[in-house]
Amino acid sequence: IQLPRARDLGPILAIWAVSLLVLISQRDLGTSLLYFGLFLVMIYVATGRAIYVVVGLGMFVSSALIASRVLDYVGGRFASWLNPFDPTHYDAIGGSYQLVQGLFGLAHGSVLGTGLGGGVPQLVPLAESDFIIAALGEELGLAGMFVILAAYLLLVYRGVRIGFTHSDDFSKLLAVGLSFVIALQTFIVIGGVTRVVPLTGLTTPLLAAGGSSLLANWMIIGLLLRLSDTASRNRGDA
Repeated sequence: IQLPRARDLGPILAIWAVSLLVLISQRDLGTSLLYFGLFLVMIYVATGRAIYVVVGLGMFVSSALIASRVLDYVGGRFASWLNPFDPTHYDAIGGSYQLVQGLFGLAHGSVLGTGLGGGVPQLVPLAESDFIIAALGEELGLAGMFVILAAYLLLVYRGVRIGFTHSDDFSKLLAVGLSFVIALQTFIVIGGVTRVVPLTGLTTPLLAAGGSSLLANWMIIGLLLRLSDTASRNRGDA
């Protein structure tokens, strides 16, 4: 294993510092993780060296542990994630009440769900935006959740395939990066609702009611379609 040179680590350190700045100044764990994760994927696709990902993940994990001890905002998120049913966290302002209600909603949906319009998703705070997955899981059940996840998986797969079938290096990086943005958002949001990872401030791509989120993700779809069109034309010319 060849460790990266000091000058090659400069960009990673710079993006890591920017991500920490976003976390500290904006109190936004999700956006900070999205920026840094996207950079690691892009640098891996560009260089093909997994050592950058290993170093970046080590930096992220260490900074997350330090932030959970130093920053009350991050520490509260971790505490609510690890012990959501603890009355101290459940009854606290900004605590785990929303997470627990979402888990109850998913459990109520069982395998086949209560049907569209059924159930009581309004008991979950922000069920139309941050926790729309909890509402869909209650109404569509585990089977419906698998269908939603399969649709996201297909979308990300097609985006990555567009990138790796493109002859232009910039277009390849752009397509893979855009696909990863959707993939990471989906993992962070659904993982947070299902208590796989701590909750963040991101919204579910193409589903949550948020003007800027919907606009940004539809722009990603439009760019992927454009890249797919140019890749098809290049193959036709060849």
